[in-house]
Amino acid sequence: MRYDAAIIGAGANGLAAAALLARSGATTIVIERHDAPAPRLAGRVIHPGYRASPYADEIAPISPSLFRTLGLAQRGAIMRKAPHSLAIWPECRHLLPFDLASDGLDLLVEWAAFAGRARERALEVAAPARPKLASLLHAVAASPWPGVEKLAEALGDTIGAAIGDPREAAHVAALVLTGRTADPWCDGSTAHLLAPAAGFGGVALGGRFSIVDALVSAARGAGAELVLGVEASELRRARRGFGIALSDSRDIEARCVISTLDLKRSFLALFPWHALPKPVLRHAAQFRVAGATARVLFALERAPERAAPETLRGPVHIAPALDDFARAHAAFREGNLAPRLPLTLRVPSASDPSLAPPGGAVITATFGAVPFRLFDGAWTRERRDALRAQAQAALEMVWPGAGSAICAAEVVVPGDMEDWLGATHGDLDGGEIAPDQMLDLRGWGGSPRTPVPGFYLGGGSAAAGPFGTGAAGEAAAKAVIADLARVRFP
Repeated sequence: MRYDAAIIGAGANGLAAAALLARSGATTIVIERHDAPAPRLAGRVIHPGYRASPYADEIAPISPSLFRTLGLAQRGAIMRKAPHSLAIWPECRHLLPFDLASDGLDLLVEWAAFAGRARERALEVAAPARPKLASLLHAVAASPWPGVEKLAEALGDTIGAAIGDPREAAHVAALVLTGRTADPWCDGSTAHLLAPAAGFGGVALGGRFSIVDALVSAARGAGAELVLGVEASELRRARRGFGIALSDSRDIEARCVISTLDLKRSFLALFPWHALPKPVLRHAAQFRVAGATARVLFALERAPERAAPETLRGPVHIAPALDDFARAHAAFREGNLAPRLPLTLRVPSASDPSLAPPGGAVITATFGAVPFRLFDGAWTRERRDALRAQAQAALEMVWPGAGSAICAAEVVVPGDMEDWLGATHGDLDGGEIAPDQMLDLRGWGGSPRTPVPGFYLGGGSAAAGPFGTGAAGEAAAKAVIADLARVRFP
């Protein structure tokens, strides 16, 4: 079977790309190794009747233009943002409403706007005809990104210059670094402000499956074909594009291929090692990943009693401090766990009651600065239990007595995320967020195109990857649409 475009991965990026390509008239197939689409957006059963995402509690922002283009609202996907964020210390609390002006909110909104402009710039780079190979290999962009010079600054300095209150400064740092790791006093850590902060995404009314169903409906409604439970085991160059070997023994051909896998897996796992130019192999090998997220998913037979409303509808950060982030990052770089890890709690069932039975609740704990590989051994049951104990102690501090209602808990570490998602080292951002791996330096020249003609990056490792849900898939689709009529494959 021959297609104009094959997309590897039926996540949000893959489904968005499929819908856009199929709408343009390109015959499109999406290949997903899981039995259901968008595994990162869907939930996981942690106890009979209880579901939670192993990866995140909210969906990163979808641009309004993409939301409209795909008709997601008409397909039942309505997104709601958290109303506020809360930071709790033993002696005080700090509430950051997302609808009232403050120094912290102004800073986050400013950088969200910068990320939006960067996304638009990435789409502009994708739309023209394929640039020369030399420009791809040297990562040369046609024009500078707006505000790129700010990425060289330290996150702590950027936040401190904008926010006078030290508690609010630490609170904003916690929003930016939830589930990630960085030394906020290190030059270049401001790059983390380009990625969506906790609370700036949203939850889908009607449950997480409503956004999955809407994306699938958009792709299939446009004519894209979805193949689930089948893995693309190998790509090989063919006379007119690519041959794709599937795990069910089928073999298909496509003029173009979009990979939504991270950069390392896109090249080092999909292609035979001898089939790629040495500069491509070297670039893929040197691309850095930094999986740093661990999660504890709690099922509670009864919701927290007499809970303060502000603890239920948004992220709750436990005693954030800029110096603690720095110490946790230093331990992370050595393969250690800091005694005090960055920790954020949420009650996703408060926004999506379908996640728990009536009267029950789901609470999640998200740790940052958790290494994929510990320097002194594997992730044993004892180490997982220690993470659970730390999360449960925080849960008791915020909702006294809630620990007695826990009927099940699951600990998810970066290695689990690698196994389940296929994300190298469990990196949910598609690669380390750092100035030398952002904008023009993410992917090749800020473009979804690669030095392999007809092969495109459409996942988190692409330039548009960190800017929101579906952004990298949209950019890759625009590049393919622009190139299909122009590129002639050998």
